[in-house]
Amino acid sequence: MQSILVMGDGALANGVGDALTAAGRDVRRLRRWNDRQLRRELESEVTAVVVVSRDDIAVLRTALLVEYLCPGVRLIATIFDRTVADQVIAAIPNCQVISMADAALGAVLGPCVDARLAMLQREPGGNVVAVAGGEPPQVVDLDHHPPPRHHRVRRRLAEQLRPYDHVSRVMLLSLLALFVLIMLEALIVSLHFHESFDTALYNATKVTATVGPSSVVDHGPAWLHVYAVVTIALALVLVAVFTAAVVRRFDGARLTGIVGRRTVPRSDHVVVVGLGQVGFRLCLELRRLKIPVIAVEQELDSPWVRIARQRKIPIVIARGGDRFVLEKLSLGRARALAAVTSDELVNVSVSVAALAVEPSLRTVLRAGSNEVTRETQALFPVGVAVDVVRIAAVALAGAALGDDHVRGFAVGDETWLLQADGTVGRFPG
Repeated sequence: MQSILVMGDGALANGVGDALTAAGRDVRRLRRWNDRQLRRELESEVTAVVVVSRDDIAVLRTALLVEYLCPGVRLIATIFDRTVADQVIAAIPNCQVISMADAALGAVLGPCVDARLAMLQREPGGNVVAVAGGEPPQVVDLDHHPPPRHHRVRRRLAEQLRPYDHVSRVMLLSLLALFVLIMLEALIVSLHFHESFDTALYNATKVTATVGPSSVVDHGPAWLHVYAVVTIALALVLVAVFTAAVVRRFDGARLTGIVGRRTVPRSDHVVVVGLGQVGFRLCLELRRLKIPVIAVEQELDSPWVRIARQRKIPIVIARGGDRFVLEKLSLGRARALAAVTSDELVNVSVSVAALAVEPSLRTVLRAGSNEVTRETQALFPVGVAVDVVRIAAVALAGAALGDDHVRGFAVGDETWLLQADGTVGRFPG
């Protein structure tokens, strides 16, 4: 009997083996191996080989070795890095590359966009496929229309007046205070002494910047001299505060912005807690759907922070379950919160804290293979739980059975697959 070889150790590899066994296929496991052991396993006829590992380079080497020992065999490999994946596909045309984030992302993205969706998947051609939860799930038209460009611009301008971090707020407020001082003095000189506004504005700016005197003030009444003393002293303080804030901001890692794409969103946004493979891909897909996103990550040294920063994703370095942090993220006007760290207990705690801040908030959390989330849900409604490992395992198993570009999602206790032709089918077994 032809069998399927599953290589790798851990929850995902075990899930792939269990899913294939439930589908009635003969499965051989190779948890740890060397070249001699792999050669011996491939001497028996196999219909497919599934290589599961977190190390992309190790998967690359194993995939090349499998192709060398058994040319043309159906090969499924878990690789996250796009560069490595492209190299594998170019070298091994019969290899299908699926990362856990790719396989299960749609099941997390769907509930983040709309509470009725069990899955939302972007196809290679750019089309978006939405699947509504139900019995059975059905492909539906996506009822999501990004706001017009002028609305997005207006919303971003409003967000720029409410920066997230303290340093940015100080810098913005001191700059606005300087602007008000200059405009107020220009108006007083223009109205009281009948100067043209442009001349008055020039003189006010010159005095505030301490680069020159004002002839109107020098020859003005005593009350104007007193006013000038107060405003000049205040301007000196504001300039010092503004300069210190600028230096402080540029001295540190700038993960959120005052202007531009890294501005922290304040309405209709999704808060993504946990910037790993799933969290990073989720942020990118939300951005492609024109949905504002803010990422929360505890580790500043995480490699995903650097990558997300290059993609202009606003990032807050903090503990996602900290209520003080969540209160500053405008959860009352947020579309959803997704807790997608690799620790299921952390995701549950983040969801509980978020619901304590905003009880009506829609929360989506990444669940694991244990019963922590299920037991918590029985006592407290923590939100939509997505078992990423289970869904990714079923997607990999479906690929091993011969389906191309499958993506998984779950409705209740059943796991479903979105096929390459756009149809939905229950995973066998």
